[in-house]
Amino acid sequence: MPQTTQEKPQEPSLNLIPARRGAATILRAGQTIKVINTSGHQVVDTWAFALPSSSLPTTDAPIFPAALSAPATAYSVAANTAAAAPEYMSMCHTRASLLKLTPEIGDTLRSQKRAPMLTLVEDTSPGVHDTLIAACDRWRYSELGVTTYHESCTDNCWDALEKLALSLPKETDAEKEVVDGLLGLQARWGGRVPDPFNLFMNIPVTEEGEGAKRGISFEAPLTKEGDYVALWAERDLVVVMSSCPQDVLSINGGKPMDAHFQIMDIPNA
Repeated sequence: MPQTTQEKPQEPSLNLIPARRGAATILRAGQTIKVINTSGHQVVDTWAFALPSSSLPTTDAPIFPAALSAPATAYSVAANTAAAAPEYMSMCHTRASLLKLTPEIGDTLRSQKRAPMLTLVEDTSPGVHDTLIAACDRWRYSELGVTTYHESCTDNCWDALEKLALSLPKETDAEKEVVDGLLGLQARWGGRVPDPFNLFMNIPVTEEGEGAKRGISFEAPLTKEGDYVALWAERDLVVVMSSCPQDVLSINGGKPMDAHFQIMDIPNA
């Protein structure tokens, strides 16, 4: 019989995050997403949202944590309504959990309900990322002197979520629930885009004068072509990425470029 050679694992598909635009994907618990700085100088604003589905209640952090013994009636209706909001990856809650400004390999990024979302499992870049700066928006570009239309990471987030939702199947009730949930997120968040995990973004924090004064500056990335970050999903998520269109400041080397991502499937047991 002829000898057979062991087949190599198929390389995951390379997906485009177009320059100045966004992309979104569903990431299942146990999968890993690799976000690639293809050009070496592109910032990628990154968000993660709990996959909407009332049929999977265990994916949401409880409104009343197990550590609390107070009855539900101890909380106001307004406070409980806010506590039931869809979960998103929160930079301020992550910083409080990690006690650091920049996540490193092994660190877990958390939601506004302090629940695990993504864990940083690999980073071939110098490890310089940002958790402080809000996503750029139309008002930011106006503030910087732009007087015409300009793409923004905020708009890219909404556009990518909508495009993903409209591309998903709606044949079953569960599928319809996910689509309707994604399309309804904007209203449930009140139009607010959470602060992103700004991959490859170089925002040095400096000492200024005496006391507790601190300063920040917008600098070019320290990455090289092909550097990537790999994030492992702690739960079913929707991940949204934007190849930041900032071309007024130096954070993208003055020229926004394409980035890419890959989904690494759950390995066979």
